[in-house]
Amino acid sequence: MAADVYEDSLFGQILPLDWDNDTVSGVVLLVDGEEEFIVEPDENGESLIEYIDRWVTAEGIVVENEDELRIKVRNYTLEDEIDYDTDEDW
Repeated sequence: MAADVYEDSLFGQILPLDWDNDTVSGVVLLVDGEEEFIVEPDENGESLIEYIDRWVTAEGIVVENEDELRIKVRNYTLEDEIDYDTDEDW
């Protein structure tokens, strides 16, 4: 079966994919609490390891085949950033 390839913007939570001893060796983007997109381990993908459990909007190339969903992240925005200077609840 051929893979579907398209550009998309996905909102979700960054979660660990694999552990190597005590370090994370890959991440997934959990969308809608059910779909896991494996993040390609390029420069942008590797930088998302720092944001495990955070919510992001990731823009990039999505590849869907019958076995897995993958995203090659071109850029991302942290969506749960707290601005302590302007946040009145703080």
